[in-house]
Parts: sequence; structure tokens; C-alpha cells
Amino acid sequence: MKPQHFIILLLLVSGYFLYLVYEPFVQAIAIAILLMLATQGIARRVARTIRKRWQISAVMTLLLGAMFFAPLVYLINAAAILVANIDANEIHMHLRKIEQFLQSVSLPQEWLEQFQLDPATIHDAIANIFSEQHINSYLKTAGTFLGTMAAHSAVFFKDMVLILVFYFFAYFYGEPVGHFIKRILPLDTAQTQLLFNELSNSMGVVFFSILVTAIFEGALFAAVVLFFGLDAVLLGILYGFASLVPVIGGALMWVPVSLYLWSTQGASAAIIVALYSIVVISIIADTFIKPMIIKEIDYKLLKETNALNEILVFFSIIAGLATFGFWGMIIGPAITTLFIAILKLYDQLQTTLKEEL
Repeated sequence: MKPQHFIILLLLVSGYFLYLVYEPFVQAIAIAILLMLATQGIARRVARTIRKRWQISAVMTLLLGAMFFAPLVYLINAAAILVANIDANEIHMHLRKIEQFLQSVSLPQEWLEQFQLDPATIHDAIANIFSEQHINSYLKTAGTFLGTMAAHSAVFFKDMVLILVFYFFAYFYGEPVGHFIKRILPLDTAQTQLLFNELSNSMGVVFFSILVTAIFEGALFAAVVLFFGLDAVLLGILYGFASLVPVIGGALMWVPVSLYLWSTQGASAAIIVALYSIVVISIIADTFIKPMIIKEIDYKLLKETNALNEILVFFSIIAGLATFGFWGMIIGPAITTLFIAILKLYDQLQTTLKEEL
């Protein structure tokens, strides 16, 4: 056996056992590396005033914690306080108001005839849905759901801490490790740099697009709920995260908030929030203003690049969310970008080979 073949065999075997050792942390390490690549532009600006590597790593970790993880920590803490202060009697009261409203709604006669509906049957169905037995069942299901959410939140918080730790070390050791990887890869410098640039720049565009979307739309929603005396910070953060969910997005927030306002402050408040969310946020802000803001992001941070097509980014985020959960919005575009970069590299190699022939 040739020495190089023996070394490759040892590398594969040791790599397998290395994976087994670090398997619980693989996702956190991967996300930390991807976030490090996405924020390279900011790091370059920080490096203009700070020279020591550990200081740059510390500053970048603090920045990431402040702009990305601090809202999540606040959200988990606020949600825990909210759950602890839930009043079952108040929930009963609001459900009764909703029942009374539904019972008072009269459907047009043509609808009743077209769908062969009986008003008495409809009223009985509504009364059954809001019966004491069903309400208690709803509350029990909600309690189970909140317990599950609390458990997932604890795991999520642990993952956040691990990502921040690995993010620090990704910056601290990133440069020497990057140079080492470039040396051992069977590619020339230009080809290796192509892979790195495609992944780094596309991740930067995706990361800042997500950040701008969450902050911008969350702030708009916070402004309207603040007017009605609700917790603007909590609901703004929730709306920011909800806006990242494809298709339904902010409806996950403005629908329940509108129902709550209708029950507590009347129909006018509910209608204002609903119309504001649809017209101002979903149509004007999301459709017209957000793309303009994203284009105005300082691309010196991102190094102008042929980043992923917007539609491809959209579907890669959806696929990532479906496969990997919350962090799929980072992992999905990364895997897609890497695949496309490899295709470009293969095309370059094929073109070079044809020219040589």
C-alpha cells in the first residue's frame, strides 16, 4: 500500500470517529461557520480599527449576540412571564365574547340556500364548539403545547449559546484554518477562492436580507400595537420572526392580535390593525419598500457578487425550514449556493480542458 493511500485510509477512519465524537455539535458548528462567512464584510471593517484576532472575534461575537440572539432571549423570557400570568377566567371571558359575536352574525339568505345551511344548525354547532367541555379541552391542549414549547425553547437557548461559542472560535481560528484548507484541496488558488467567495457573499446577502426583513417589518407592527397599549417590543419581535415564514408570514401575528383587540377594545381597533398589517406592511412595505432597502444595503460589506437569484433564495429558505427547522433559513441557501458554486467550478474546468485539447 502506498503511503498516501494509507494516510487517506487513516484520515477516513479517524474522520468517522471524529464525527461520532462531535455529532451533537455538528449543526451548531456548521451554523457558526456559515454566520462567520456571512459577516466577513463587517469583520473587515472592524479589523481596520482592531488588529488582535481575539479582539475581533470578541467584538463580532458581541455584535451577533446583540443583533440576532438578544431578541430571541428577550422573547423567550417575555413568553415565560406571559405564560406564568395566564388567567383562565379571562380566557373564558374572551371566548364567550367571540361566541356571542359569531352567534350574532347573520349569513345572507342566498348563501344559506346555495350551501343548504340551516341557521339553527349553525348556531348549535357554534354553541358546541364553545361549550364548557370543549373550552377546557382547548385549555388543556394549549397547556400541553406551551409545555412542549418551553422544552424546545430550552434546547434552542442551549443551541444559541453553543453557536456563539463556536462563532467566536470560527473567527479566532478561521484565517489559519482557511489557509490550511486551501493548501490541502486539490484545486488551484483561483478555484478555491471561487468556492469561498460564492458561499461567503451569498450567505452575506441572505443573512442581511433576513435581518432587514425582521427588523423593518417588526418595527412597523410594533408601532401600531403600541398605539393600542400592547407590548410593542414583544409583539414586534414576534412579528419579525413571523415575517420570515414564507407565504403566510405576518398573518401568524396580526390575525390573533386583531382578535384579541376585538375582544378587549372593540371592532374598530381590530379592523385598524388588520388593515394596517395587510396594506402598510404586507403590500407597501413587504412588496415595494423592502426590496429597495435590501438593494441599498452597503454591498461593500458583501463584496458585490452574482448572488443567488431572489426566487432561488426564497425556495431554498422554504426547503431549509422544512428540513432543518428554524436554522434551515441559513443552511438551505448555504447548501444551494455551494452546489451552484461547484457546478460553476466544474464548468470552468471543462472549458479549460476543451481549450487545452
